[in-house]
Amino acid sequence: MMKRCHPAFLLFVLLLGAAPPHVQTADYWAGYGGTKAVPAAVAAQALSWVETDPIGLSQIAPLGVKTIQYTDPNRAIPGQPMFPTDEDAFAHTCSGERARGGGSQYRGQLLTNPHSKNLLRIWKDMVQRHNVRGTFTAVFSDNAVGAANAEDQPCGYNFDDWLRAESDLQRALGQPVIYNGLEDFYNQGVAREIVLNATALGGMMENCYSQLRPEHRVNGWKWTATEETEIRMAEAGKYFFCYGNDRTPADQAYDARLYTFASFLLTYDPRTTVLWEYYGTPSRGHVMPESRVVAFDPVVPDVSSIDQLRTPGGAYARAYKHCYIGGRSVGPCAAAVNPDPDAAHDANLRGYNHTLSLVGSGVFDGGTIQINGAAPPSALAPLQGIVAFK
Repeated sequence: MMKRCHPAFLLFVLLLGAAPPHVQTADYWAGYGGTKAVPAAVAAQALSWVETDPIGLSQIAPLGVKTIQYTDPNRAIPGQPMFPTDEDAFAHTCSGERARGGGSQYRGQLLTNPHSKNLLRIWKDMVQRHNVRGTFTAVFSDNAVGAANAEDQPCGYNFDDWLRAESDLQRALGQPVIYNGLEDFYNQGVAREIVLNATALGGMMENCYSQLRPEHRVNGWKWTATEETEIRMAEAGKYFFCYGNDRTPADQAYDARLYTFASFLLTYDPRTTVLWEYYGTPSRGHVMPESRVVAFDPVVPDVSSIDQLRTPGGAYARAYKHCYIGGRSVGPCAAAVNPDPDAAHDANLRGYNHTLSLVGSGVFDGGTIQINGAAPPSALAPLQGIVAFK
């Protein structure tokens, strides 16, 4: 079951008033894909993790921010540094051709062979070349989904065998790994790739509660599967990077942002669950001010399934005894979500007098939050999420 915060950790927070200033957050910063408009000292106040390059690592790691090095050992693109020169590093079809990654996401890419020692050598070389200014906290392994969605299937392909080889590859790298594959839901449930936890520091799910599709809010069985994954990752004590792909300008996405954040809070573990959003901002920094709300000591402490949080009225809710904003106590709070796209449902939030409201854009662009919003509605509208306070 997913456990409440470790008692010693909670006691430290309550007695010393040392609540963290925000939930765990991540973003691209500096490097090839991150904002160049936010200095390291400013970024470090709002970020727990950054994906960056060696120069960015040397600037922000001394400030206590964990760092991620991007790699993709699972897909090869001609002209990129990790493109193999050894044929056995590629996966092959039964006709002997290199297997194509295929699909709109992988167009032009080739599948690699996780069983290959040459692939391991190439991956290690890549990691070592980027550690010249220090050591990254973790190495990101993109596309760790076997041949899922691939245009060609490798000869003799077996999903379970492929995942075992992928896990062995992670172990042999000798560095903490964060794999990307948790969105590959299986039978409308948790991705089989979660077994990679055995040799990883954690995993990422893209489209986590927010997505690029016209309906930006993940709903239905995908919402349920996302919550179940968040629970499973917390149970395993592994970092869960909840990566939302909605790129709507942040100041035009208040309802979607509240839905995403409330969904995140329902089953998060403050120690291991990481919020990584992508709402648009002028600074190109993607940390939202609602991440400053941190909740501890849930009234229902042990949750092994999202069904335990479903209210009699049909919405989902979880109450917390101690909540903080920017490290300052604000008393009890509750997160509530209606993931039904078609009907309103009651979240049973009697006794809560105010809700979280959003102002402006991201934290690096002057965005703020307020907790004096209207009282919770008697029923949450379709695809509505709220955070309520007493």
